[in-house]
Amino acid sequence: MAKGSARPIIRPESGALVVWRVLRSNPLSLVGFLLIVVIAILAVVIAAAPHLVVPYGPQHQTGAVHAPPSWKHPFGTDTNSYDIFSNVLLALPLDLGIGLLIAGTALFAGGFLGLIAGFFDRPRTVGGAVSIVILRVTDIFLSFPSLILALAITRALGLGVGPTVLAIGLTWWPYYVRLVRGEVLAVKNLPYVIAARASGVSEWRILGRHVVRNVLEPLVVYFTLDVGTVLVTYSTIGFIGVASKYPGPQPEWGAMLAFYQSSGAINAYPWEVLAPGAAIFVTVFAFSLLGDGLRDLLDPRTRRAFVRSTTGHDPPAESAPEPLASGTSDRPAPSVSGLDRGVAT
Repeated sequence: MAKGSARPIIRPESGALVVWRVLRSNPLSLVGFLLIVVIAILAVVIAAAPHLVVPYGPQHQTGAVHAPPSWKHPFGTDTNSYDIFSNVLLALPLDLGIGLLIAGTALFAGGFLGLIAGFFDRPRTVGGAVSIVILRVTDIFLSFPSLILALAITRALGLGVGPTVLAIGLTWWPYYVRLVRGEVLAVKNLPYVIAARASGVSEWRILGRHVVRNVLEPLVVYFTLDVGTVLVTYSTIGFIGVASKYPGPQPEWGAMLAFYQSSGAINAYPWEVLAPGAAIFVTVFAFSLLGDGLRDLLDPRTRRAFVRSTTGHDPPAESAPEPLASGTSDRPAPSVSGLDRGVAT
């Protein structure tokens, strides 16, 4: 390169293009993303205008008893001549909404308590005492299996969807406390946090601007995977017969499985059991694939590796350094790393 000529500046790729390349390089993550989009749109449409998608009502008798799958009845009919396809779709907004509601509530409640217990955990201080109380209460809840504890709380509160959701929510937040506290303990003593504290930045500002940003990545991934776990737990309780009842005005996948299993349809008419079971499997599988994709997308090292594999070279830098003027030192200027950006703000 001739003396005095500047290197061409390579613009960074847009975020949407990087997301597309990461998803394209991992087909399963792309499948999970597309499945979640379809499931979410379908749930919204069914909740707002079910007649656009669902051919029959939840307790509409079609006149065909135990009919096998066909174009008219894709999942067949049951012993009450109800269309199974319609009931499976009508249960989607309830099951998906419960999964998002319980996991989201546990995320905010457990995440907040985990932040307090991790960031203000100092010996012989009020924050240290609060941290000890939070951790001991968390240990009490974690000492019981979540499903067994949720069943016990449900029996104490009463049967129904509301008590079951409340019972699962009361047992779900401790996992987020442990996760967030561990991430905060790994972040709060890093150099850029110490530098921000030495420069006079308040503790709450450090917590909000520097610590929370660095714990969001594992938290978002765990939340995405946790929605499927909550859905399986609620379906299990519904299968036991504690949450929802089927047949009823509001179908639910676990209750449908319990009804078809108790009626003996699993042997004579297996398609009746396969339909709600497949709905649970596809939904949980989609969230699992999406969680894996988000892990790859949010991790900078994994993201760079995926982009490099699709483009054949390293992702471009944001800008190239200007040539050194004559008489200047060849020593490069100090750069601001990812850990030091928090101080710059």
